[in-house]
Amino acid sequence: MTTEIESSLPPTAVLELTRSFFLGQDSVANAWIETESESHIAFCTFRGHLSVAAFPDPELQGKTKVRVTTLREEGIVPRLVAQIALHSSTV
Repeated sequence: MTTEIESSLPPTAVLELTRSFFLGQDSVANAWIETESESHIAFCTFRGHLSVAAFPDPELQGKTKVRVTTLREEGIVPRLVAQIALHSSTV
């Protein structure tokens, strides 16, 4: 299952927000990092695996394309997407 959104945040800010969402002091869900690079973070969760990629949108200058991918439906995905959208609207 893949969810894709646009964000006004730069890719690094999206990934940092995602990291905080899962690993910060006020984390929303328990997870640990499986792999990461400059453009993605892959997490293991209690239910499975979740990967977040953030990169400059090739069609919309100044926007970031964000893809959240899971092998099966994860209830946490809508909450993560909402968090990214909320922070994007304050930029």
